[in-house]
Amino acid sequence: MLKKVNFRIIIQIIAAIFLLSLPLLIIADHNIKYIITGPGLVQYILFCLIFISIYFIHSLYLFPKLYGKSRHILYLSGLLIILAGIIWLRPFDKFIFQNQEFIEHSAGFDRPPLPPDHHQIPQLSGKRFSPGPERGVDAGPKVDVASVFLFFLTIIISFTKETNKQLSLTTQRALIAEAEKAQAELSFLKAQVNPHFLFNTLNNIYTLATIKDENTAPSIMKLSNIMRYITDETGNDFVSLQKELNCITDFIDLQKLRLTQKTTLVFEQEGDFEHKKIAPLILMAFAENVFKYGISNHNSNKLIIRIFSKQNSLTLFCQNTLYPDKINTERSGIGLENTRRRLNHIYKNRHILTIDNSQNLFTVNLTIQL
Repeated sequence: MLKKVNFRIIIQIIAAIFLLSLPLLIIADHNIKYIITGPGLVQYILFCLIFISIYFIHSLYLFPKLYGKSRHILYLSGLLIILAGIIWLRPFDKFIFQNQEFIEHSAGFDRPPLPPDHHQIPQLSGKRFSPGPERGVDAGPKVDVASVFLFFLTIIISFTKETNKQLSLTTQRALIAEAEKAQAELSFLKAQVNPHFLFNTLNNIYTLATIKDENTAPSIMKLSNIMRYITDETGNDFVSLQKELNCITDFIDLQKLRLTQKTTLVFEQEGDFEHKKIAPLILMAFAENVFKYGISNHNSNKLIIRIFSKQNSLTLFCQNTLYPDKINTERSGIGLENTRRRLNHIYKNRHILTIDNSQNLFTVNLTIQL
């Protein structure tokens, strides 16, 4: 953003230098002493001040106060008033005319002084010229065309600059609003994921408690670890990848307590998980989904959860058998859908998620660039 601002400032400076240098470019090199020695310096300063004032009047008042507030008639009226002033002042003509008068005076020409309302842009050679029809030459144009041209050029430069400025501010406000919306939505999604996960886990421990299973106390400790992780860590945008995996391990250990011999579980971790960060509960939602929909007490089933880490890439593979009756009868999809949306917010253009439910298998492949 700073580079773009600097570039615009440089362009504006170049345009201003070009505009204010036009009279100097017209004067021949051997006549530049007209400016240096003083006679034309005052006229040149006045010329510069006039067009600089036009620029700032348009930038600071006409554009923001009138055009920016859709007061277009007043805006055009203001431009016409300034244009009328330029036609009356004739800054370019006066500068060039006095330059020509200085040249002729320096060359020793003796002629009456020209009237102040003279309307001809004189030639800039060292030859004599006639100021009006009484000396045998047709009068010049009554409008200072060069000053009018410079007026419109100044307005165009100012208008373009202010328009780009407004566009930049609008774009910036839109980006900020989008970021705030995404952050608010992300916070809402996190709030949904946490109770959803805890609800299912507490149901499992309740089952153990009712049958007075000896694993109830260790299960409570694992749940305590999970709750501590959720309470202390998930408030952050990113957490340690190892802590996320520890939470998943505790979660799977809790789920093992309710598995029967009909269920085969494959849980594998491979790679370096230290010194890496991940958004909290991203992986947990997929692991939870495997146990929620992949277990059947009547049919043999296989649950697979594999997590691989290589350099800055993390891959999660989950697979379980599909049981349509569970999908239709249980409240589901909330955690998984929220996780998909979180991935789009946090890892936009940095993740690949493919979900396939063919051949009666629900398969998830997720790759994240951490």
